[in-house]
Amino acid sequence: MPFIAGGGAPLRSWQPEGVTLELPPATDLRTLLTLDAMSPDVFLAPSGFTGWGRLYGGQVIAQALMAAARTVDPAQHPHSLHAYYVRQGEEPAPVVYEVQRIRDGRSFSTRQVVASQANGAILNLIASFHAPEPSEERDSSTLPADAPQPEQLADDEGPLFFQSRAVRDEFDMATLAWMRTLRNSGDDFGDDPIFNACALAYLSDEHLLGAALTGHSLLGDWDKLMTASLDHALWFHRPVRVSEWHCFVLEGQGMADARGLSIAKIFDRSGLHVATATQEALVRLRR
Repeated sequence: MPFIAGGGAPLRSWQPEGVTLELPPATDLRTLLTLDAMSPDVFLAPSGFTGWGRLYGGQVIAQALMAAARTVDPAQHPHSLHAYYVRQGEEPAPVVYEVQRIRDGRSFSTRQVVASQANGAILNLIASFHAPEPSEERDSSTLPADAPQPEQLADDEGPLFFQSRAVRDEFDMATLAWMRTLRNSGDDFGDDPIFNACALAYLSDEHLLGAALTGHSLLGDWDKLMTASLDHALWFHRPVRVSEWHCFVLEGQGMADARGLSIAKIFDRSGLHVATATQEALVRLRR
């Protein structure tokens, strides 16, 4: 299929006319996060293959963050991202990421990234990077004392490149989930701050949409509901090593105007609050 701009996509003249951009589907997270540079600010990335026909949202967020990081001083690490899902991505087609260098500073740098496929833009992300610096630390969020440990829970089955072990409510929605990258796929990124941040971004999209539906009167009656993720934000408070278990404590924050909000506080195994994710979801009756 020719990779032709359309629907508002910002694809530029670096793409030769009539050329099809192809990559084999990624078979592990490291491959998924390894981007090919088409130019200093344009990257091509493979997709995973889930059999869903659509891209997993965490893939596009993680790859967009990696594209942004490829244009930033390595001394600066991701501290936050904010993304809007523009349209559904199609698998297993690769994705093009175009980076705009908004600002380079001594402490902070900002990047905007547009992800596109043949039908146009599928994601718009802005990310901020910060050079680590010493400061006072304090926490007001702690891992619940009664949280079960991952060894007490069973693996969720799924085609994505991570393990998830969740506590679920009566509608099978996760209220707490332990997650880590797959240990048999070479996806231990050591202490690499960029790969670990991108891997956490990949994990962070898994359970938030379900939490956003909390309290809906038709929850569980899936034939009557249409849902979709609208936007996603993630803040990195402390360094992470995503090959180790991290606990996502999920809460719905209410619903109005056909939109529900959810939040996940993310803790490492010691109970330290390392990141926070939020997502807004569209929840409407099927037409």
